[in-house]
Amino acid sequence: MKENISTFTDISRWVAALLVVANHARSLILVDFGEVQNKTVFSKTLYLATGLGHEAVVIFFVISGFLVGGLTLDRWKSRGPDIRSYTSARTSRIYTTLIPALLVGAALDFIGLRWFNSSAIYTSVSPYHIASINYTIVSAMTWPTFVGNLFMMQGTLTPPLGSNGALWSLAYEWWYYCIFACVAAAITGAGKRRFVYAGAALLIALLLPARLVLWGLIWVVGIVAHRWVKSAAWRPGPIVGIACFLAALSLSRLSHNAPALENTLAGSFLVDFLLGICYATALASSSRMRRPIRFAWWHQQLAQFSYTTYLFHLPALLLICSAMYQLAGWSLAQQPHIAGIGYLLGAIALAYLYCFAMSRVSERYTPDVRQRLDVLVEWASPRIGLSRARAPEA
Repeated sequence: MKENISTFTDISRWVAALLVVANHARSLILVDFGEVQNKTVFSKTLYLATGLGHEAVVIFFVISGFLVGGLTLDRWKSRGPDIRSYTSARTSRIYTTLIPALLVGAALDFIGLRWFNSSAIYTSVSPYHIASINYTIVSAMTWPTFVGNLFMMQGTLTPPLGSNGALWSLAYEWWYYCIFACVAAAITGAGKRRFVYAGAALLIALLLPARLVLWGLIWVVGIVAHRWVKSAAWRPGPIVGIACFLAALSLSRLSHNAPALENTLAGSFLVDFLLGICYATALASSSRMRRPIRFAWWHQQLAQFSYTTYLFHLPALLLICSAMYQLAGWSLAQQPHIAGIGYLLGAIALAYLYCFAMSRVSERYTPDVRQRLDVLVEWASPRIGLSRARAPEA
């Protein structure tokens, strides 16, 4: 990919992860906007900026489709489908970080439940409005739930494990990988196997919830964006592309106050689909930037542990806040004054330090796990391994 496109995706990944963390932290620490006593321009801006967690997930879907779907489809068109190598890549990418996230997250939840639950945050859902958690946490701290999350059944057969409500979108992502692999193999393959792959894709789609399958079209937008960037078709300038994305982002945020859009399947999908298209437009427009994006190395470093941040942050935030409630008497529903904002920023900083440390013992080893999987079953040739090393991962 061109350098600016790669840097643009790096910026998008780390900023989207930050938006998710900020959304969860704010929902834990500050009161809902309707309960803010003095609604100033600053407080309105603060709640607007920290309320974009859902929009960040939409951006992640498009980036994943762009990097995983687009690059894989290009490779398979020239070399033919390689399901085994693809499975090795996706499994190592997802599970190298997911398994530690499930184990460590469960441990943090048990610590919070056992020693820091005077706020009853782990055993009661009604007094709190935590983003991504609309269930009683203790009811999801079971072995069947752990197994369900291990096999990507959260949101389908089981809830997310414990307090890690953010895992719902990972199940979406995993099943998009599966459906895409079958469809792409049917398109690029030959012989009767094409019909087998097509049938498998249809069967998976029929067994999954309608909402999960429908939001897969947003993932497909990323593939279309990849084809767009590689083609000779016209692309808007970066100012137009980014302005289009920011307008869709604002519309999506405002739609949270419109029940006709927020509370219906069709309405919420249309808003998210429009946002996905506009983000893809901004992504494609970055290829027309005349100068390299500054601080590319820093953006790359921040993006490298964005996946770990997404999987690990919520149980840590919950433990931090429940411990401070019990030990220091700090409320879980503070006004957005200096003390409340300081608490919010401090919790986010602690969560990020924790996530970075966890990335050093999990996500960092994804290439090593990939190599071991390839060697174990003799899936990948040296030539495929070389091209893989040059391709970015979502």
